[in-house]
Amino acid sequence: MSDTIEVGDAAAEPGELATGYIDGVELTTGDSIDIPVLVLNGVEDGPTALLFSTQHGKELQGTEVVHELMHRELSPESVAGAVVAIPVANPLAFMHATYRSWIDNRDVGYVSVENPAGNTTERLANAIWTEAWSEADLVLNFHCNDHPDSLYFQIIEPTEETEPDLERAAEAFGVTTIRKDDRVDQGPSPAGAGGVPTLSNKGAAEGIPELMVEFIDGRYLDETSLRVGVDGTLDVLREFDLLDGEPSEGPQDDVTLVPCKYTGGTGVNRAHGMLRNDHGGLLYPTQPTGEFVEAGEVVADVVDLHGERIEQVEMPEDGYLWAYAGAQQFATSGAMQTIESGGKVVYAFTHEDEA
Repeated sequence: MSDTIEVGDAAAEPGELATGYIDGVELTTGDSIDIPVLVLNGVEDGPTALLFSTQHGKELQGTEVVHELMHRELSPESVAGAVVAIPVANPLAFMHATYRSWIDNRDVGYVSVENPAGNTTERLANAIWTEAWSEADLVLNFHCNDHPDSLYFQIIEPTEETEPDLERAAEAFGVTTIRKDDRVDQGPSPAGAGGVPTLSNKGAAEGIPELMVEFIDGRYLDETSLRVGVDGTLDVLREFDLLDGEPSEGPQDDVTLVPCKYTGGTGVNRAHGMLRNDHGGLLYPTQPTGEFVEAGEVVADVVDLHGERIEQVEMPEDGYLWAYAGAQQFATSGAMQTIESGGKVVYAFTHEDEA
């Protein structure tokens, strides 16, 4: 039988679901801005999974996925182990519908978790690490692209220790998998945010596998995102024996998929990075996401305020697109179909066949 699990002020006895808050920060008014948490403690022993959503305040889909799972799909009687859920990881960003915190323009996932007396966002990150992330055996980190013309996809950044579990998790979740190899090649510390001990980096260093999942159009709730998130998460929980049964066979139905060895097919999808532009104006995408694009093909036009096309952005090598971005991604409640010099036009990845 499991022991009582306490996360923040939420305490769940075996067989209980508890809700509460992790202590956050105080505003200039003295009002507390705390981090909501749900703790589901199963009646049988087992691993602990952390469901982590809305690190970026305008990415709403994962919040609904968490609510659906914790209140309707899961029960203490069905879970072996525990499921801890943080539906809104950065309440400072969420309250103003901004990508990062409106107070210090920092990202709770890209600051050090080792500064409990640090800046505002570092204090939130430290609280999340101390209370939840550090205690997890597996993390599912839910994000969203800005636009509906995007792939559902997942990113894995394996270390030698976490790679077997990440491959299992990716195969079970069943959407397009994009692999980043920084952590395998260099170890967990230098990866991501320049060696900063972030939630992801410190977690990887301590052997905690993290599957990052991207839904679409984070500003509005979407039935397909809900289904993809719920079904995929349930299959991951089955794969890691928190739930009875076997994961569904094959990738998710009715979702555009660029296959690889983790989700059906062969080979590996690898992140190429962001394609950027030289001139500012309105952004007109010219290629669909998830379909093969040859090197040299135009993926977007830039049109100036007189209505004249002034730039064509080309694909640098054979590959695929996963999501168009656009301007003002970080500062506003939703990216616009505009672009500044050096802006984020579109994310690209490549596919490598295996011998």
